[in-house]
Amino acid sequence: MRRSRYVSLAIAALVALTAAGCGERTVTGSVGNPDLEPFVGTWDARVFTVTADADTTIVADLVQNGSFVINVQPSGTYTATLVFAGLTPIVEIGQLTVSGGFVTLRPNQTPPCPVAPQRYQFTRSDYLILGPGPTCFPFRPGELDPGQAYIELERR
Repeated sequence: MRRSRYVSLAIAALVALTAAGCGERTVTGSVGNPDLEPFVGTWDARVFTVTADADTTIVADLVQNGSFVINVQPSGTYTATLVFAGLTPIVEIGQLTVSGGFVTLRPNQTPPCPVAPQRYQFTRSDYLILGPGPTCFPFRPGELDPGQAYIELERR
């Protein structure tokens, strides 16, 4: 039971990164695309938390007992890997798109939660903040609850 709960947490954590963009134009992957270029590379999560909407004192810290790495190619294809609580790594592959001040990391497989807008900000060329933005997370075993994902990524 405990192992399956952590696997569910890890899957939901990947979903937390999945986001939908909105704005007047959407840019999808293509080699040399200037809107995608700032995202290209391998990024390590320095902070990855999900806060429950129902009770903001409940916060899941996903890098405290694990790691999250995402690699973005010039085409916009990404591979995200989450290791949590020593369990088998969970890998997600998908397509990154940029629209206005939002980024979408759309997995190739259907995520368990609806896709939601995720704002991004570069604080340096090698440091990216995603969110806070809506997601869902299994704060209660077997249940996906609404929450807010906040992720800080540093490029290697």
